Amino acid sequence: MPPPHSSFLSGMRGFFIFCIAMYLGIDFLITSQLKLYVVEVNVGLPGGAQEYHLTHLAHFGKPSDIFRKIEETSQRVYGKRFKDYLHSLPFIESLKPFKIWMDGKGSFPSTFHPGLRLEDKWNQYLLIHPIAQMPKTMIFDPLNLGQAERFLERKEKVVLKRRVGRGGRGLQVITEPEAFSKLHLGSTPYLLQEYIESQVDGYNFSIRSIAFGGEFICMYANLSTRSFSNHGTLAFISPNHPFGLSEKDFKTESFNQRSWEAEIWFGENEPPYLKHNLYEDEVAQTALNLPEDLFGKIKELSVKIERCYEALDLSSLPKACFEEQGDLY
Repeated sequence: MPPPHSSFLSGMRGFFIFCIAMYLGIDFLITSQLKLYVVEVNVGLPGGAQEYHLTHLAHFGKPSDIFRKIEETSQRVYGKRFKDYLHSLPFIESLKPFKIWMDGKGSFPSTFHPGLRLEDKWNQYLLIHPIAQMPKTMIFDPLNLGQAERFLERKEKVVLKRRVGRGGRGLQVITEPEAFSKLHLGSTPYLLQEYIESQVDGYNFSIRSIAFGGEFICMYANLSTRSFSNHGTLAFISPNHPFGLSEKDFKTESFNQRSWEAEIWFGENEPPYLKHNLYEDEVAQTALNLPEDLFGKIKELSVKIERCYEALDLSSLPKACFEEQGDLY
């Protein structure tokens, strides 16, 4: 496994002159032994508030106050409306087209900002794994399959995932070494990550937590019968014992409404291909019960990671794979 970028990690320990406010969506997995792993950190305006709002509505039968909470945090911490805060980020005009490019639906942004390097999952790993538990991860080198096979031998089950991407695109679960020689990945850079079994009552699940302004904002769960839980069935999270779903045989409720994030991020110019993501959600009429200490740990880690990101000098980040190899998609 390539060693962490030394200047990057040493720089993290110091004080940075340039501090950038961050609104983060942090994804967690939890094993049956209730071991917590951070798997990804999303910047810009990741989904989370709208999903939490819908799970609150389904669980309690009344709207949440989450949007007011975000606005109040923005005014108190940054002295501006949330929308104004978001569009004041120095990398925002590059990040918007970049997200569409990495979906394979647009061109690479004409203006580059080093903040885009946070979208490279290898950079995320270098940044986060010294301060929070993450699945063991390595860069996948198609010219050195022996290294990948040895990693698989140690971990027994691994996940192949794109270094830059979202929505589970390109994700594969690998259990046999022969699978590596059958891959056709083109020039797209990938990572190998140890497989973390995160299941509850027959569902694979993940947790999305939102942190902003040095504060925990909200969290919700994604439930799925697929090998990944992205955009699965949403569920409210409650700090309760024992760990599990409050209702095992639950019904779901469908929502078709424009998300809060879509209005702020796109205005009137949303891409048609994102309609499902921006409008349609299925919400479980159940709750994921998490022991209070684990619930508190997610809140604590979310704030810790958000503060770490806020302290970054983005220009010091290692170059991302898309800088080194040009147009990958």
